[in-house]
Amino acid sequence: MFSRLDLASITAPEVKRENWRQHPKVMALITRYAQDVAELSTLTNGMRAPEIDEIKLVGAVLGHDQTPNLNQESEDGRVQFFQVSFRDVKSKKTSTKKWKKLLKWILIAMGVLIGIILIILLSNRLSLLTIKNTQQYASVCSSNRQQAAYAEELRKIRKSLGDELNQLPEWLTFKQARVNCSGGRISVNQQELRLLRCLLTVRNRTNNMSSTAHPKLNQIEACAGTLCKRNLPHLASLCKRL
Repeated sequence: MFSRLDLASITAPEVKRENWRQHPKVMALITRYAQDVAELSTLTNGMRAPEIDEIKLVGAVLGHDQTPNLNQESEDGRVQFFQVSFRDVKSKKTSTKKWKKLLKWILIAMGVLIGIILIILLSNRLSLLTIKNTQQYASVCSSNRQQAAYAEELRKIRKSLGDELNQLPEWLTFKQARVNCSGGRISVNQQELRLLRCLLTVRNRTNNMSSTAHPKLNQIEACAGTLCKRNLPHLASLCKRL
């Protein structure tokens, strides 16, 4: 029930059925009373944070016909009825928070999945490049032994590994490796022997090195594998050690 002062504001002549929502003072009064009702009404039972959902003007019929105007009259004075419905804002906020949390985890999972896919693609690409390079080196070492380019390529492979090892602080102690991996234009048989010896001595000296400091032996290992597949007599003993 409205107090007489508040009822006078709500039932003022300028407040009609068509425009009562456009009066801020009227809306403020109704909202204030509705909030008081929310604390007492059974409509808000079970709600954690009841909030006004809708306000409807229903008027009043007190033993006589409803008048066409906004106001109704009774023996005690003029009265007016409003119907208020409520909603639980807490449930809505909780639901929204759950959706946001779920969305956050979905985005994190998608980010992790995309990262894994990129790592796999990068790994595959690097593997393909390694295979391609290995095949390229093996192809070069499998060319005709009678060609001058064949012996020169073997020399370059040894020299390339020697240049890489030259960057290591321990290189000065690799006496045997420096001899076998150094350049020099010698016969084809000697080039093949020296290449295998270069690989064996370097491999023995660098086995205990960390992966970051370990020299790259893919090129010379691929070439050595190709040479040993030829079953050349002068390479037999060295190929057994590979």
